[in-house]
Amino acid sequence: MRGLRADHERGVALILTLLLALVVAGIAIGVVVMTSSGTIIARFHATEAMMTAAADAGLERARDTLNGGVALPTAPGSFVTLEQNATVRDAYGNPIPGFTRSLYAGATGSRTGQYGIFASAISVIENARGAVVVRRIELKQDPFSRFARFFNTWDPNVMWGRNEVIFGPVHSNQGMVVQTGSPGATFWGPVSVVASSVTNQGSANWMGGLTTRAPVIPFPTTQTLQNLQSYAATGNTVVAGDPATTTTTPHTRIEFVAVDLNNDGDVTDDDEGFFRVYRASTPVTAAKRNYVNARRWMTMPAGVPGSVNSSTDPNLISPNCGGTHGGDWWTADSIYARHPGAAASKANVVQQALGSPSAGGPPGIGARRRCFPGGDRRLYPDSLHRVADAYGAWQAWSGWGGGPPAALVNAIALQGVAASGPYATTADAVARTFWPLSRALNPNFKGVIYVDGSLGLSGQVRGRVTLVATGTIMLVDDVTYVSTPGANGCRDILGLLTAEDLIIADNNVNTPFRVRNDWVVQFDESTNETIHGFVLTLGNLGGENISPSAAEPQQAPEACAGGSRGCKVLVGGTIQQSVAATYSSRGGWAEQDTYDRCGVDDPPPYYPTTGRFSKNRYYEIDPVGFDVNAWFLANQP
Repeated sequence: MRGLRADHERGVALILTLLLALVVAGIAIGVVVMTSSGTIIARFHATEAMMTAAADAGLERARDTLNGGVALPTAPGSFVTLEQNATVRDAYGNPIPGFTRSLYAGATGSRTGQYGIFASAISVIENARGAVVVRRIELKQDPFSRFARFFNTWDPNVMWGRNEVIFGPVHSNQGMVVQTGSPGATFWGPVSVVASSVTNQGSANWMGGLTTRAPVIPFPTTQTLQNLQSYAATGNTVVAGDPATTTTTPHTRIEFVAVDLNNDGDVTDDDEGFFRVYRASTPVTAAKRNYVNARRWMTMPAGVPGSVNSSTDPNLISPNCGGTHGGDWWTADSIYARHPGAAASKANVVQQALGSPSAGGPPGIGARRRCFPGGDRRLYPDSLHRVADAYGAWQAWSGWGGGPPAALVNAIALQGVAASGPYATTADAVARTFWPLSRALNPNFKGVIYVDGSLGLSGQVRGRVTLVATGTIMLVDDVTYVSTPGANGCRDILGLLTAEDLIIADNNVNTPFRVRNDWVVQFDESTNETIHGFVLTLGNLGGENISPSAAEPQQAPEACAGGSRGCKVLVGGTIQQSVAATYSSRGGWAEQDTYDRCGVDDPPPYYPTTGRFSKNRYYEIDPVGFDVNAWFLANQP
């Protein structure tokens, strides 16, 4: 049998050729398949992007619809349907084939308003192939505290000065006027006016942009303020103020205070904020009102020389002002009473004390000549706490029940209380006059103080609080935060709401007065009037008696140009019915305001809102098994 030689097996080449052809064909088919898949994937991503864009456009449409006045239901699990399987259109208004959109909106988050008013809008996009995209936007109603300045009406006789610098958003429900000249008022934040233009518009520097013909933002009403009374009632922080709602000398004063409860050397802890209420005793007289508000003491004792009168020495026997006498600090009325001799000699030593140097005084005073609002313990010779004095008393908080905590009583005892005399007291009795601003000591506290009437105001705020008054608020001294405004996560914040005016008082603390017929300045630690907070007044914020009969001297070195009494340093925002002035060519406080972003990010409790929703955060929701009814039921308190 004859065998075959290997070089005669020529069929192997054919097989290899066929295999190679199959590989090449496979690669070609793979390339075609991959190209086709890439095209399909690209189309899928393009469709997904289109659906997501359509969903986001729907969210903006929902926000615009809500801002147009659609009311949200308040029942748990409830919402409104703004669109149901509606046609989706592109930027040119043409329908997008196969796309439908449903829009829903409902209230979410805290429903009380203490931390703001929130809502959610949900946009559901479907296409003809059954693909679904669900997007949600969280909305937050804009609080009025988002504005640095807001004016419901504008007096055409008032204008922004050509040297003024304004930070933060500004809005006017009418127009505005700016002064002509260089360098021109400078607005670093966005400005909007309802009018078609701003008077002398070209003279200002609109660094944040100017919007004219803006929509009107409805201004709060007295009912808006009255609605907050129930929250104060829950927290037992309703205060009876002066029933005379437009008085400039209210018989009641509120002072914010901070107390070092744990004796760690600071007053920054969450439970260390309080306020106190001082009220004139009955019968309420003009003298007692003057004492509460540290006003000029125009009464003259008998027998003083003719050159000493209520014009030349208005505080000769004032119980609010004093200076160094005999090595100690005394009020003017105490110096006059205890100094022997004739009326002329008495008047002379008082004049010396009131004209003494403004620094280097005894501990706790900080200056030799000083004035304080009524009830301040530094007015007493020993600087010890008293519950009452000859003019009025600090009011006890009824919420202490069995008594104030030991930490507060011990802290008061360390500060010292009067143990003898006609107004002797105890640390426990004084501690009862401290009204807590924290839930640690007042579990029902809602962050609201409601004053039925007018009041004087001063002090240092530790905590988050909104003070509402149905009457006038008189700023008898500075109102500041313990923490630097905006620091530590907006931990200290104050909202001041009044149905009347908020007025910087022309009193002994804020304003220079005459001694021996010569102007003497700075009876406070600073010539400025400092306000930390967000002021909303249904009247206006202004200065009292800013055009005195005689020009006042500049209170150097801190005085602002144009303001004889120093600066009005407001860190926060001002929302007012009408624009008013705090200074004139003769006197007052020149404006030096600074915007506080906390008004937007973390506003004061229950601060009134504009009713308009702004964007807060976006979320993507898993479309698998999404049910709008179940979602709102699960995400509403």
